[in-house]
Amino acid sequence: MILFLIYLYIMVGGDKMLKGIDISRYQNGIAIKNLNIDFVIVKITEGVGYTDPNYKQFLEEAMASNKKIGIYHFARPDLGNTALDEATWFITKAKDYLKKAILVLDWEVNVSNTTWAYEFLKTVYEKTGIRPVIYMSASPANTYDWERVVKGNFGLWVASYGANTGAPGIKPTNKYWPFYILWQYTSKGYINGYSKNLDLNYFYGEKTTWDQYANPKNELVPNTNEYKVGDVVSFNYLYKNSYAEGKVASLIHSGTITKIIEDRPAPYLINGNTGWLSEELILKEASKDLMIGTKVKTIKQGNASSDGTSNKAKIGIIGTITRIRPQALYPYLISTTVPMGWYQKDALEKVET
Repeated sequence: MILFLIYLYIMVGGDKMLKGIDISRYQNGIAIKNLNIDFVIVKITEGVGYTDPNYKQFLEEAMASNKKIGIYHFARPDLGNTALDEATWFITKAKDYLKKAILVLDWEVNVSNTTWAYEFLKTVYEKTGIRPVIYMSASPANTYDWERVVKGNFGLWVASYGANTGAPGIKPTNKYWPFYILWQYTSKGYINGYSKNLDLNYFYGEKTTWDQYANPKNELVPNTNEYKVGDVVSFNYLYKNSYAEGKVASLIHSGTITKIIEDRPAPYLINGNTGWLSEELILKEASKDLMIGTKVKTIKQGNASSDGTSNKAKIGIIGTITRIRPQALYPYLISTTVPMGWYQKDALEKVET
């Protein structure tokens, strides 16, 4: 159902419109307070581990000059990152702007992978209670199957420039969404107070409409943690803090939850000070057979590189899993006295000890 989006558009937004820009580090030095605009959408993260160096400055200046704000994450599924990892990274940096900013997934790489995009949007919603918007050009928006995204009530910000003269041209058509909430109509726009080209956008709604997308009424999903203090859990990795920063391979593979901080990406503290876990890092029963330290025999060929771009690794090696890269094509590093190669799960047979 798309009732929530239709309500915002018809009952709150109607035909009214706000004007604004989207920016990143490439607009370093822009004086937002001097621009006659209604909103600013700012890049804050990309992939896993990257933050835009200017985002805090931009957002603080925008809010200080009474402009509406949005924040966006540039997706990098091409790097092998999972939607879960990227969504978690985005949320970690977005936390200070939740309920103030419209949340956006910038979808420009591997645009046919609609499942990845849906999983990112769904994860952000489930962890924040705020439905993000997806940004893309008109071509992929009309080419690929976005039915699940639309049914999930995730709105569309569409880019369509036409002749790209700096002025709006013909409005883009749209196949899957009943309407789009934002239109980026040029990448060569000009606004008094800034001498270089800018992306210019229309938002279809009033400021109160913007606020509903940023902080929807009756949409917040309570954070219900699956585990409780005292539970013993298994894992391969731990985070250095409860904001899910600094994921490292753990020297131990089970521990007791001794503290829970609600509404954090990694709410579970293990053994008092060992590290922090998100629910995604906790190994379910079916996953515990292959952990760091598990002794295995390789029954299919692997690769000398986790991304599969190097030489083949041998069959018949008996060794130990010494590292796991969950997002990699060949995620399991098998070592004897030295590393022997990376393998997929079906290439490994557990050896009973």
